[in-house]
Amino acid sequence: MILQEKVKETVSTDYGLVSIIMPNYNGAKYLKDTIDSVIAQTYSNWELLFVDDCSKDESMEIIRSYKDSRIRLLQNETNSGAAVSRNHALKEARGKWIAFLDSDDLWKKDKLLLHLQFLIENQISFSFTSYSVLNSDNDVVAEFTPKKDTYDYNTILKHCYIGCSTVIYDSEKFGKVYMPTDAIKREDFACWLKILKMGETATCFHENLTTYRVHNNSVSSNKFKIIKYQWNVYRNIERLSLLKSFFLMFHWAVKGFFKYK
Repeated sequence: MILQEKVKETVSTDYGLVSIIMPNYNGAKYLKDTIDSVIAQTYSNWELLFVDDCSKDESMEIIRSYKDSRIRLLQNETNSGAAVSRNHALKEARGKWIAFLDSDDLWKKDKLLLHLQFLIENQISFSFTSYSVLNSDNDVVAEFTPKKDTYDYNTILKHCYIGCSTVIYDSEKFGKVYMPTDAIKREDFACWLKILKMGETATCFHENLTTYRVHNNSVSSNKFKIIKYQWNVYRNIERLSLLKSFFLMFHWAVKGFFKYK
């Protein structure tokens, strides 16, 4: 009830332009629902940078059906992956705030307003939220609610509590933080580490404002698929020792097992 009252009081407040980064490859199945969740936001000062990565489905027809001037269509010349797509959008972003939303995830209508309000009132520059997990049948199968308020570099190394589609950071403070293209399938994790190495902490806004979709064939749906990608971040991106990398892999595996309640 308190949050709803805040929305009514501050709905006309302008906290600055939010650049929403949305990569897409063959995401037509869920794309309309995702874009509609952006358009439905109670905070209106945003731009959606939609980057199509050479989709072969109806994605382009769907995005072109929207006539909202805040939606900006970008296209990769060749299929290049999510990291390149997000970086393409980041180069074109004009907002003070950088937010991420994958083309199959969903935001609740007050996501931007409440999250920005939280950032401004608490003088925070890098934040994420709790989220729900949705399967391919649109059933909520889990809730992810971090226990702590803040997370530093060493904590996130052990386990990444940050859902990409929940993040907002202040580009005026950090600049545009590009995702490492050699952090295969873990580019968002490596990006958060870059920000945290600047001496910042990631602050959790303990409100469930995002719905994250997990597919049966996605990397995140099977922890065994992601082991080599996690290892790559430790050894080749962060250049950690062999011993420390094994130590962190153990923590990552244990935390991953107990991630959802």
